[in-house]
Amino acid sequence: MNSTLPGTVLPLPEVLPERPFSLLEPVFAVSGGGLLLSQVTELTGLSPATVQNWVKRGWVSAPVNKRYGERQVARILLINLLRPAMRLDQIASLLRYVNGSVDDRTDDILPDDQLYNWLCTATLRLREESALNHEFVTTLIEALLEGYEGPVPDAKERLSHALTIMLLNVAAAALMQEADALMAREVSPDESPVPRNHGSSPAKNKRKV
Repeated sequence: MNSTLPGTVLPLPEVLPERPFSLLEPVFAVSGGGLLLSQVTELTGLSPATVQNWVKRGWVSAPVNKRYGERQVARILLINLLRPAMRLDQIASLLRYVNGSVDDRTDDILPDDQLYNWLCTATLRLREESALNHEFVTTLIEALLEGYEGPVPDAKERLSHALTIMLLNVAAAALMQEADALMAREVSPDESPVPRNHGSSPAKNKRKV
């Protein structure tokens, strides 16, 4: 089982706080104005070129004075969490569907750090669930959205759709990993099926003339 905090390379704590992103608060507290690129890569396991490419593509807002704030780091963690399960362009489209322009906070229906909190919590629940299915994902999302009131009338519906797509992809990726592990454990790459002998060989059935 993966024992790291989703989207990071940090060890998963024994007791997960209600807001998983709060685990990074001590790092921001001593960093003064945000994290340097080297700190972001150390936190996520991503290469500097990958993070810079995401900024260049407009998926993450540009750092200020070479430092990435909490909002930018949360966006990076979201993309990194979903990356094993979805194409990057799909992730970018979903995040835009939820929060619009990466440089404009006024069109956000949920702050990126809170979206990470929800997705992180739900992902860890999926890791614990032995029977992954659409119904379980729906129940999980309903619990997350309980009491949520967005800034626009369709905010809750949009969040529900986005989270459903994200979590179904995460669940599918987990099942694929399980299948790959089973394949590697039980089936040798060079193993070929032994042909079954249906009846007697032609030589035995050949009639004498």
